[in-house]
Amino acid sequence: MKKGVSTILFFLACMTFGWAQLPETPKQETLLTGEVSHSYYFAPLLQLTHWQDRSGLMMGGKAAWMMNQKVGLGLAGYGLMSRNGIGEIEQSNNAFLQAGYGGVLLEYIPNPDRLVHFSFPLVVGMGGAAYTNNAMGRNNTGSYSYEVYDTDTFFILEPGLQAELNLARFMRLGLGFSYRFAKGVNLPVSTDKDMSAPSFSLIVKFGKF
Repeated sequence: MKKGVSTILFFLACMTFGWAQLPETPKQETLLTGEVSHSYYFAPLLQLTHWQDRSGLMMGGKAAWMMNQKVGLGLAGYGLMSRNGIGEIEQSNNAFLQAGYGGVLLEYIPNPDRLVHFSFPLVVGMGGAAYTNNAMGRNNTGSYSYEVYDTDTFFILEPGLQAELNLARFMRLGLGFSYRFAKGVNLPVSTDKDMSAPSFSLIVKFGKF
């Protein structure tokens, strides 16, 4: 009996000694440290890009909820505003392209308090395109009805880089560059490559910074 108790005590002593020799667990590094603050912004923007090898002007906007003014989660959406003719298709010899896209916005801003700083936005979502008989749907009578020849939806991934200037505590001005990757385009005279292109943006952010 005494031998059994001694064996158990020896085993427990060895375990205690072993735990004492274990290295300290390193402190976990996290993107957000300390107390997390919350803010937000909304931002109209103009974007110059290409659709099917033709220059296009897009208008849109985005809105995001920010954590510690560095990590953002929100939504973004853009629509083509310019006349983009695509020429002849099966149904017409003078068709136009209408397009737009939007989705979830992820954004990282390493140094938001600096007068001039950089932002790294990423949009993941869906795009849509249509062939019509009138640009932006306007016909000869001035109304906005049009005939749709073909439509399609496709996946969009758009990473970007943006330089921002803090104009005021509630407003920032930004110039951005991004590249739109389109995947899954299924239109008669359009491909993934036709719907993928670089973009240059002018953006004004309003919010609580």
